[in-house]
Amino acid sequence: MCASKAMTSSLMMLLIAWMPATHASPTTTEHPDAPASKVYGCAEGYERLLPGEFYACRARYHLQREHYSQMMGTLKEAAFWANKRAQYELGLVYLSGEIPGIPANRPLAIAWLALAAERKDPTYMQMYTAACLHSTPAEIHAGGALYDKMRRQYGDEVAGGRAVHRFNREIKPLDDAAGAGGLVWINGFSPFPEHGVAMLVKIHGIADKYFDGLTGTVTVGALPSKYAHVPPPPPEG
Repeated sequence: MCASKAMTSSLMMLLIAWMPATHASPTTTEHPDAPASKVYGCAEGYERLLPGEFYACRARYHLQREHYSQMMGTLKEAAFWANKRAQYELGLVYLSGEIPGIPANRPLAIAWLALAAERKDPTYMQMYTAACLHSTPAEIHAGGALYDKMRRQYGDEVAGGRAVHRFNREIKPLDDAAGAGGLVWINGFSPFPEHGVAMLVKIHGIADKYFDGLTGTVTVGALPSKYAHVPPPPPEG
């Protein structure tokens, strides 16, 4: 199946606002807010700290190479770790049906967009509303049923807690090192070790943005204990 002009437009939407990726030079990384550009690799250190960001980057890597099956797998892995952008993109994929081999599925699109809108992001809420307005009552009902099922794995109550506790566990040794005045190095985030405090301010700033809406008040560079009140995810099964 050949890509159409409409599909090309949608694919460009998927390239916007993804998280850090390593460029051709192994010593440079893309800033989270940088414009979309060619991805040659993804910062491996993010897989430990913020896996949702790492797998979102991998999804972009696969998209740029038209590896659509791998793209969907890594988008879903990012969604598993409470990446709302990934959940939103999954909704767009199923809403449009423009990605080769992935047919439109409006109920599934509604479910993913509902998950993406949990933190009340205006863009995600607007798209969710638009999808519902252009769907039949039967599609909306089916989408609601899928949402009720999927939120047990991808909703913030579960996935958000999962991601926060992963971050807290993995960031603690780095916080301890910074507190002792040591150097910190995170694979793919910087080419060489940096002063721990400076590095941790950057990392916590990224985490603030990632968990915004889940944790409430956001303060860039705050202490890691700011996430301590987030309840752990309920047992799965």
